[in-house]
Amino acid sequence: MNKLTKSTLAVTTGIALLMGGAGTLAFWNDTIDAGSTGSITAGTLSLSNSSAGTWTDQNGQGIDIANFRAVPGDTLTYNTTVDVAAIGDNLTGTIEIGTASIAPATAGVSDTELAALLTDSATFTVNGSAGSTFTATGTPQSVGVTVTITWPSGTPAADNLAKLGNVSLADFAITATQA
Repeated sequence: MNKLTKSTLAVTTGIALLMGGAGTLAFWNDTIDAGSTGSITAGTLSLSNSSAGTWTDQNGQGIDIANFRAVPGDTLTYNTTVDVAAIGDNLTGTIEIGTASIAPATAGVSDTELAALLTDSATFTVNGSAGSTFTATGTPQSVGVTVTITWPSGTPAADNLAKLGNVSLADFAITATQA
């Protein structure tokens, strides 16, 4: 078979197939109303302070964090109560301190080392339970938050680098994030 015959046969077959499909178009159709299905409403996640936070040392003594001079082995605890508006089906989240909460006061080695030691040691409790998770209740809830920061002892090289270090808590913040 030559090329012209093959091309003609292919075109004729294609037209025949297209014409056969044209006869199956249905002009009848129908729709039913799905009824009143309601609407979708978004939930929310927000925090507000319900009490001012307080700092204590490992002896449970209240401290003025701005004037406290930490040494290796010290444990500092921040307690506060926050109001969590976590409203949404299947909404869970975590409460933590913000990423810039414990920042070096300068770019110096001692400030940077002290900030790293304290940030790495930070632990959280939410409503007295270890961890930092919460579950939405459908209404705003008061949540007790405890942040514990320990200057671990027993690391002489790191302790010496952090000596005379200064960290800034100017951006110390509690954050809530959907999990």
